[in-house]
Amino acid sequence: MNIRQIIKRLSSKNGLFVSFYLPISPGETRKEFVTTFHSHLKDLKHAARNLRHKEEKFLDTIIKKIEDYLETADTHNTKSLIIFSGKDFFEAFKLPVTIPLRTHIDDKPYLNPLSTALEENPSFIIVLIDRTKAKIIEVNLGQEEVKSKLIQSDVPQRILAKGAGTGKESNILRHIEDHLHRHLLKVAKELEKFEKGFPDGLIIIAAQKELVGKFKSLLPRSIQPKVIGNFGADTDDNESGLIKRAQRIVDDYLEKRAWHEI
Repeated sequence: MNIRQIIKRLSSKNGLFVSFYLPISPGETRKEFVTTFHSHLKDLKHAARNLRHKEEKFLDTIIKKIEDYLETADTHNTKSLIIFSGKDFFEAFKLPVTIPLRTHIDDKPYLNPLSTALEENPSFIIVLIDRTKAKIIEVNLGQEEVKSKLIQSDVPQRILAKGAGTGKESNILRHIEDHLHRHLLKVAKELEKFEKGFPDGLIIIAAQKELVGKFKSLLPRSIQPKVIGNFGADTDDNESGLIKRAQRIVDDYLEKRAWHEI
C-alpha cells in the first residue's frame, strides 16, 4: 500500500488519536526514541484534557502502545517513523525521507506532515524500453518494493541475407517498423493503466534516443505533460541503478518547480 492510499484510508478514522512523527538520526538508540516521546507527554496530556474527548480515559493505553513499539522498532534504512495510535487502532510506518518531529492528539489521525512528504516526494514511473521488450517500474514513497511489469513483443530485428538484392528491402523495413509501432503502442497502453493508479505521479522514459520520441508521440495528451525527462538505458540494466538515475531527474524537476513557485 502506498502513502496516498494510507492517507485516504486513515482520513476516515475517528476517535482519540495520538500521531507521532519521529525523524531518525544515524546512531540514535531505541532508548532515545522513547525519551524523545516522553518529553512531549506533558503537553500531550494537557491537550487531551482540553479536547475533552470521551475516550480520554484510554489515553494511557494509547500512549503505552507507542512506547512498546519504540522499544523494539527496527529503523534500518529509515529516516522517519510515523505512528498512529488509538483506543482500538495502531499502525506504524517507516519512510526513507525526513519528516520534522511532531506529536499531536486529536479526534482523528493528524495527516498533514504525511501529505506534505508525499507532495515533496511524488510517486514516479520509469518506462524502460527497447525494440522488443519494455518494463514499467512504479516507485512509491513508503513502499520498500517497487511494482513492475515486463512487456515483450515479437519485433524482427534485421533483414535476412536472402532478402538482399530482391527489391524487397523497403517492404521488410516497413514490416519491422510496423511491428515496432505496435510494440510501443502496447507499452503506451500499459503505461496508461499504471498511471490511473496515481494520477499525480511523474513519468521518466529510459530508452535509446531513437525510441524516446516515437514512444512519447503515442501517449495520450493527458499523459504527455507528466513526462519530465528521459535517459539512455537498456532493459538489462540494474533496476536500483535505474531508479537512482530517475530519482535525480525527479529531484531536478521538483527543484525547478519550487523556484517557479517562489
